[in-house]
Order: sequence, then C-alpha cells, then structure tokens
Amino acid sequence: MVNTRVPVFLAVLAALLTAHGNVQGQRAYRSSTSARQPVVALNFANNGQHMSARVGQQIEISLGTIGPRQYGAPEISSPALRLVSTAEDWPPNPGGPSFVYIFEAVAEGEAWVKIQVMNADQMFYTNDLTFTVMIRVGSAGGRPSALRTLLAAPDQANIAKWQNAWTNLNNSARQTFTPSLPRLTGVEVELVVANPGPDSADVSLMVSNEDGAGVAQVTKTVLVSDCGHVLFLLPRGGLPVSAGQVYSITLSGGDGLFGWKYVVGGYTNGSAWFNSNPLLKDARSTFLFRTFGAN
Repeated sequence: MVNTRVPVFLAVLAALLTAHGNVQGQRAYRSSTSARQPVVALNFANNGQHMSARVGQQIEISLGTIGPRQYGAPEISSPALRLVSTAEDWPPNPGGPSFVYIFEAVAEGEAWVKIQVMNADQMFYTNDLTFTVMIRVGSAGGRPSALRTLLAAPDQANIAKWQNAWTNLNNSARQTFTPSLPRLTGVEVELVVANPGPDSADVSLMVSNEDGAGVAQVTKTVLVSDCGHVLFLLPRGGLPVSAGQVYSITLSGGDGLFGWKYVVGGYTNGSAWFNSNPLLKDARSTFLFRTFGAN
C-alpha cells in the first residue's frame, strides 16, 4: 500500500513556508530585483530562481519555519556575496521563527546561496525544503551602495572620548536612546577584545521599546581583528520607531571575547544599564554607540 500522507504533508508544509515568506518579504516594502533599488528582497517564492543585483546592493532573504524546524547557516558559492547579518522577527511567531538573511553584493560574478532546513529528527523531507537562489552581480554603474543609502542620516551618537572602560557582554549590557527619526536603519557599537579566544564570535543586538518589549533582534559574526566599530543593519529598510520615545539597545553573546566600551557622562538622551541597574552606582554612564535613521 502506498503511503500518501507524507507527500500531502510536504505539499502543505511547502505551501505554508511559501505563504509565510511572502508575508514577511512584503511587510515593509515591495519585493524588487530592480538594479535601481538599494535592496533586493526575496522570500521562499524565489526558491530555485536566478536573480540579478549590482555591486553595493543589499540582498535580503526572508524565510519562515513551521514547528521545530530551523534553517542552517547560509552557504555561498563565491566571494561575490557576503553574509552581513541575520535578523529574527521579534517577538518570535508561535508557529515558528522567521529569519531575514542580509547579504551584500561585493564583487561582480555569480553566487549560489543555499539555506538548508535543519531538523533534530533528520527527517528525509528536509532537503525538499532547502532554499537555493543564484545571484548574478553586475557592475555598480556609479550608483551608490545600499550602505550609503540606508545609513545616509546619522541620528543619535555618543561622541565622548573613551577612557579605556568596558564591560563584558556575558552580562546584560543595555543602552537607552531617544531617536529623532521615524525609522531606525542601523546601529553601530564600539567593542574591545576582552579575553583571549577564537578569531570571531556571534554577537546579538536586541532593540526594545519603552516598555522593555523586544522589537528587533539582529545577529552577526564579529571578528576579533575588526571589532572596534560593529554595524548592525535593520532589515526591510529599517525598523519603524516613534521619534522622541525612549528605546534601548542590548548586546549579548560573544563567548566572552568582547567588551562594550563605555564612558562616564557622555550621551545625554539615554544611559547605560547593567543587569537591570545603572552601570555605575555613583555616576551616570553611557556606552559608545551610534544610530542611523530615515524618514
């Protein structure tokens, strides 16, 4: 007797993934492969396709999961593309997390991107749900890069001179800030090597609102050799925020490698916190950071 339940289940699951990807991919802006746009937005509906981009463009792949399945680390076939960071929709969807993989087109050429569904049970059908797309990267043609476009408007910044103080990311390190623009496109933090260890580690940045609820989370691999100014890009053209309201940045991870630089005084529209308390007991302090925004 032929078992028809598995094919039917696969068809339903693939359809759910496709539909979920479409919703996520079009939440903030219309998906486009036009070389005139700074961001190429893709989702599971683009699985198996060949797409075009130009040097300097940002490619965002939005993928959702159902149940316990998760996506593995993206595989890239050539240096034409590089993975910048991975954002998780926050708060997580109860039906399964959704991820936005942010790539940058850095050189002309072709690159296959493969993102495989991982499952602790190692079920045979996971390979059927692997996402693959081929990106052809052409010349920039004198047009500005996505970074230049998305980070064109610096917003908040702590410009105080660092005096060699830092705190390890193993603790809850949080900086409040007050945006003046209605969209947060990027956050830059200043780190320092705190302990010996491997050459890199993953660091996560959480943006929370005034009530302390997380509204965005971005993770990226930070190199020990390049940790002085670490940029986290917010996906889908940036995170909508309420200008004049207090938000916070929390850093975590790093496997004990990194510390977040701070100063006494500094930025006036926010302060540094450590495990739910002010970082310093007897003085106001602030972490070194910079935000970028857009209207």
